Amino acid sequence: MATATKTTGVNKLLLLSTLVLICFGLVVVYTASSTHARVLGFSTEYYLMAHCRKVVIAIAFMFAAAKFDYSIWKKFARLIFAVGCVLTLATIVAGGDVKGASRWIWGIQPSEILKLGLVTMICVKLSEAGLEIKSLKCSLIQPGVPFVIAAILLLLQPNYSMLVMFSGITLTLLVVAGARAKYVLPAVGFGSLMAIIAMLVTTHTRARILAFFNPAENQVSSMQGERAIEALGNGGIFGTGIGMGMQKLGYLPEAHKDVVYAVIGEEFGFVGTFVVLLLFACIFYQGFEIARNSSTRFGKYMAVALTISLFFNFLVHVAVSTDLFPTTGQPLPFLSFGGTNLIFSSLFIGILLNISKSGTGKKISEPYMGIDEGARAHTFSGFENTRTET
Repeated sequence: MATATKTTGVNKLLLLSTLVLICFGLVVVYTASSTHARVLGFSTEYYLMAHCRKVVIAIAFMFAAAKFDYSIWKKFARLIFAVGCVLTLATIVAGGDVKGASRWIWGIQPSEILKLGLVTMICVKLSEAGLEIKSLKCSLIQPGVPFVIAAILLLLQPNYSMLVMFSGITLTLLVVAGARAKYVLPAVGFGSLMAIIAMLVTTHTRARILAFFNPAENQVSSMQGERAIEALGNGGIFGTGIGMGMQKLGYLPEAHKDVVYAVIGEEFGFVGTFVVLLLFACIFYQGFEIARNSSTRFGKYMAVALTISLFFNFLVHVAVSTDLFPTTGQPLPFLSFGGTNLIFSSLFIGILLNISKSGTGKKISEPYMGIDEGARAHTFSGFENTRTET
């Protein structure tokens, strides 16, 4: 059977889908924020112009990442993680408190830097494990240490939505790498229990969870989800038209940030949201194809992690906008107003584009894995029937 090979250039479909979403995001940010800007005493183009400046930076980051060999991320993994930890800690100590959490400092959201650092650290540990991937040390301890550090920092903010994403990314990488379930599953169970307890004892998070399950008795906290559903319903098949949406006129909180998908649904209708879903589906599919065709384990794990990160970000935002998940402040990649998430989402695409190029990753040296072990590295060994090798 013929095997798939890399093309000589970057993945053009991934690049095109991303650029279309970014350009569409300019339209969406303007229509979603113009009224809000006017209420605050700014011009209607205020948020659009701020977003345009961030788009320029994001595209520059994307093309720069596409140019530099992705081996650079392995080389500087520890440094990136350390910077992310220090800046995240700085938000806890000196950052401003917004809606019960300290997530911003100096105009940036350090958890995005921390996410890239965690991803690169875990990918380095797993790619260097070789035949030892089934051991307790390589299956749990080595990838678990940076995850626990990041989790503690996120709990102190608190930032539970990002913690859920970090957990999902880490677990996915362990599954792909072939870590032993008997080591990982107990840790997942214990960690999930601790996270649930932490969320329930945090006042603003508990209010959002209660509002999700009992909106009638928590109307203030449930308002955003209810208004988002109304916006989607108003849009129908073809939408009300650009700028004609009603829910953004003071009824839908953070319309240009946390529930921008609902604005798309109201003004562009089912057709608009469907096109957006198709473009994201294309990005996710191409990301996994890049992982499958990568010539190194580090490249494979990085492609999976970055794609899963974008997917979880997308999934949480859409779930909140359709009232399927408690309200949380997760932007929609490439479409929501914002800086740090837009820049790092574009950076992730740039790294994926570089991994997709032939000839990249040649500087990466990894322990050899036998044919049988290499083939089985993509299964979660605890879930398959074990047999004695002869």
